[in-house]
Amino acid sequence: MREALARKHHRQQALLRLVTQRRLATQADLVRSLRAAGFDATQATVSRDIVELGLVKVVRDGTHAYAAPSAASGGGGVERLRRFCEDYPVEGALAANLVVLRSLPGTANALGAALDASGLDGVIGTLAGDDTVFVAASSERHARSLLGELKSFGIAPREVR
Repeated sequence: MREALARKHHRQQALLRLVTQRRLATQADLVRSLRAAGFDATQATVSRDIVELGLVKVVRDGTHAYAAPSAASGGGGVERLRRFCEDYPVEGALAANLVVLRSLPGTANALGAALDASGLDGVIGTLAGDDTVFVAASSERHARSLLGELKSFGIAPREVR
């Protein structure tokens, strides 16, 4: 399991490097480039990586190409987080100074990246699993405020048992 996670991390980091270095317009381009770089990749794998990394299509030299979210105008910040919350169901709960967010399997990385890029007050950092993101806030007060702001984006309260 640990080896699979390490391979995935290395593949995704390579994918981020590739989209910044080359104009890759299709998922097939991404698969070919990853394979040329020595990674075992399929269209399905690349499709999941696109969602988890939050890759976006931008106009580059008159054509569309994949890019890291920070490379797109409006691709980062609070709007990216708001769009994520509109596109995917997310539930949130408080645990002291932590905001615990649950989303669909395979989307937590993208949610965590959107939170990191949002620049929201009081967010120290995030830790994402497959369907859960822990958001460390600087205080319990900041965590409550953050959850309130996220609710305005469409995040539903989560029942704690």
